[in-house]
Amino acid sequence: MANLLSSLSLFFIVTTVVHRQQALSLTFPSDVAALKAFKSAVVPSSIAPCLAVLDLSDNSFRGPIPSSLSSLSALTTLSLRANSFSGSVPALTGLKTLQSLDLSYNSLSGSLPSSLSALPSLTRLDLSFNRLTGSIPKLPPNLVELALRGNSLSGPLSKDSFAESAQLEVVELGHNSLAGALEPWLFLLPSVQQIDLANNSLARVDVTTPRAGGGSSLVAVDLGFNRIEGYVPGSFASYPQLSSLSLRYNRLRGDIPAEFGRKATLRRLFLDGNYLTGKPPKGLFSGEATVAFGSLGDNCLRECPARSQLCVPSQKPDAVCKQAYGGRPRS
Repeated sequence: MANLLSSLSLFFIVTTVVHRQQALSLTFPSDVAALKAFKSAVVPSSIAPCLAVLDLSDNSFRGPIPSSLSSLSALTTLSLRANSFSGSVPALTGLKTLQSLDLSYNSLSGSLPSSLSALPSLTRLDLSFNRLTGSIPKLPPNLVELALRGNSLSGPLSKDSFAESAQLEVVELGHNSLAGALEPWLFLLPSVQQIDLANNSLARVDVTTPRAGGGSSLVAVDLGFNRIEGYVPGSFASYPQLSSLSLRYNRLRGDIPAEFGRKATLRRLFLDGNYLTGKPPKGLFSGEATVAFGSLGDNCLRECPARSQLCVPSQKPDAVCKQAYGGRPRS
């Protein structure tokens, strides 16, 4: 990878030929050798300044990602996904026109570089399924899609990291080690539509009603498989476009908010695997709400209609519920 910049375009061609020669035996070894020799003779300046798209995904490249990629100043798209790159995420501060960066499905480690915020044109960032650690730094100002799933990121989410994220629509942070509380600002980001924080170690979620006339675009929230305690936030029902909500397999208690039974936009509702009590809102079964997929099972509910798919699986045994509530029966 040390000579990657010697000819990126031809490098891709040669690599493709080599891989296919090994797999399908379509190219003679002498031809491969000739292509490699030609590649080494190409003058870098004749290619690098005009290269806009570099896609080397789904190969078997190893070793660190060369920081010299930062000299490809015309790049708008860089995809190195599904390789075996290791080491840290390089600083790519020279890529002022870069719009899409995909380094997912590699073996990158270390923390996310603070230099990410210096990429003014970046709208899509995908570093999912690596071995990244630490907290999330300040994000680029024009980011629309953020995907960091399947790493080992930790600590609470900081409002400062998202301070300039007015364009952010998609937040995918599932399968990490994020902890602490989710504060109201996250759900009130001006453009956010989807939030996935499932499979972390979050302990609390605070949700407030969006401002009247604020035009919240929030459509889907997944906070399943965390350690969230307290009550189900009824304020989620005040988000006008919310159609999918998952709080499954947390440590929630109390009643299911009555507002959910009147939420006309709600299509998916997963609250299973908690310690919810009382009777579920009738509107979830009578047609006031439009819930088509979901589960209220594995809770401590009473009178969850057996005929409804929402009540599958069955509720927890009484002994488990009494123990969870200090020996008191279900309300």
